[in-house]
Amino acid sequence: MQRYQTEERALRYWHKPHRGRGAFETWAVIVECHRRWGRGEDGQIRREYAWVLAPVASPLRGAWPQHIIDALNEDDGHVHDHAQNTPFDETEEAETLSAGDRYRQLTAAAGRTASNRSERSRRSEVDRYFRSPAAREAVLLRSGGTCENPRCLGHPTELTDAGAPILEVDHVNEVGNGGDDIPETMIALCPNCHALKTRGRNRRQLRTTLLRIARQRHRTFSRDES
Repeated sequence: MQRYQTEERALRYWHKPHRGRGAFETWAVIVECHRRWGRGEDGQIRREYAWVLAPVASPLRGAWPQHIIDALNEDDGHVHDHAQNTPFDETEEAETLSAGDRYRQLTAAAGRTASNRSERSRRSEVDRYFRSPAAREAVLLRSGGTCENPRCLGHPTELTDAGAPILEVDHVNEVGNGGDDIPETMIALCPNCHALKTRGRNRRQLRTTLLRIARQRHRTFSRDES
């Protein structure tokens, strides 16, 4: 990945669904590399690299859109390190934090990532889909393992094989449409409620409700001194 980024070469993007067969989807170029905290399948926090990919129709540079070329020209190959101001400190001091303090710490980290995107550039048009792991972790912490839709009719007690709640962290206003990647505009939903929010007949009304709930829970949790 690092070599393809340095050489500005297109790579094949394949997708393999769980228990399915892999299939070629598109060519893509790497416009940025991020270093961040993530959580592995074993549930443990780890440092990981995330490359921002931009789809292109062909491996031939002459066929790439101009905004992709501009993004590549802006990229200096520097790794954007979101782990340096770690919101996932595993020290003993971090373990004594209250849920409210932990939430505020994660929210602040997500805010720093969001503020770094405030300056518009060709590259920022491409990397707008990069998600802040701190924002996602904050929303999951706030949810307490339960769908945040107040009218949820799903299965709140169901768990994955790893014992984790079956929740999907969603942006009420999609990032690709200008939504913010911060906890106060994000919400944890079970798969059923996520589908209703995305494709349901009453999705517009539901989105209004979910945004209100997300902001309300954010304010409440931010004040939590427990």
